[in-house]
Amino acid sequence: MWLWIKRWLDSKMHELWPPYRIGPRSQAMHFRYEKAGRSVDDQPIPWNAEAVLVQATVRMPRTAARRKNDFQLHVPGQEPILPEKMEAQGDELHRLTFRFAPPGESVVVELVCRDKNLGLLTLPFLGKDEFLQNLRLQMPTLSVRLGSQTVACQTFVSSQCRGLLASAVLTSPTSLVPMLDLELQVEFRCERSGSATRVPVCLCSSQLGGRQALVTVVPKRYPRRLGTWTATWLLGDRPLASQRVRGISQRAFQRSLRISDTRFVVQATPETVRLTRQVPPLDKVKRIGPCFLVSSAEPGMAGQCRLQITAQVPGAITPPLLLEQDVLITDGPTMVAPGTLDAADLEQVSGFELSIARHSLGVLSLCPAPTATFNNEGGFKPHHEYTWSAAAEEEMNERLNRLLEGRGRAE
Repeated sequence: MWLWIKRWLDSKMHELWPPYRIGPRSQAMHFRYEKAGRSVDDQPIPWNAEAVLVQATVRMPRTAARRKNDFQLHVPGQEPILPEKMEAQGDELHRLTFRFAPPGESVVVELVCRDKNLGLLTLPFLGKDEFLQNLRLQMPTLSVRLGSQTVACQTFVSSQCRGLLASAVLTSPTSLVPMLDLELQVEFRCERSGSATRVPVCLCSSQLGGRQALVTVVPKRYPRRLGTWTATWLLGDRPLASQRVRGISQRAFQRSLRISDTRFVVQATPETVRLTRQVPPLDKVKRIGPCFLVSSAEPGMAGQCRLQITAQVPGAITPPLLLEQDVLITDGPTMVAPGTLDAADLEQVSGFELSIARHSLGVLSLCPAPTATFNNEGGFKPHHEYTWSAAAEEEMNERLNRLLEGRGRAE
């Protein structure tokens, strides 16, 4: 008898109290999509998504009915969807999960409980054309492995190449998961023979979940002959970027080497080391040594060569060898320095010579620049024992500038 009276009172209280006080209320709604076992939260649903999940957190008072089938999700163009599961999150909070097929367009879904609207949620759609339009391939780079080093370059010594790498950064406003159904690959083509090979680009799970990814591919065969190779990034049949790399001979590489500048490494005290363009008086320093800045005239060059630095001693049959080592040379300045020597040991040394394979690249002279005597016609007799260098060129330009500035003040 008492049980029947309690049910009757509960029904009457339900009629007297406002629905928002005794009925379920939506607290939050979220969505995500699934693709190949991966789940992406709160991002536009791509054209190739496999399923869409909507989760709604609902507050239900203890007096309200807690039946899963009382809830429905209305998706335009589909039958009402019942919850896949309902999980308790506390005394009054419950989480509802709905799973359904992707609608294929942007829609607004409605959460309903016994014909009562609990909330609306917009599901944005991402089409294939829109995804491809916003996908970017940034910083495509070709690198060559030379010995134990890998260098980004445009030109290399073909006989030194031990591997070729192509890398780039993929960026997208949304997740890269839709890339699973797109064929991203790199085509390596030899312009000399016309042969081509394609290498697929694979992204790991963490890269697919992000919005940018650094990708690298390595072809099975690398360039061993002279010629030009092209690396083209393809998304299906659509080219994204293309780069060229050229292999040259060892002789052509050596002919391209230049001394771009020279310096003197000066050590006045054990704690003080500085670089100077002109040689200081030897009696005022403790140690001094040469420094050559070497570069290649080939654009984007990367190559290794064995350089030698010797001391020039007048009358010596074999010049003393200060340094002999393999150096990686690019189209930018590379510093080559053997260290410093005691200033007292340099009294008989006239300069330092940088050479490769018995071919001299240049000389850094320790002798002071001679004074030129001009005749009435503006000519002068050159000093045959002095070796011209970049430091001497700069010193001459500085003196000419001071001379011209002095004449300007006098006028």
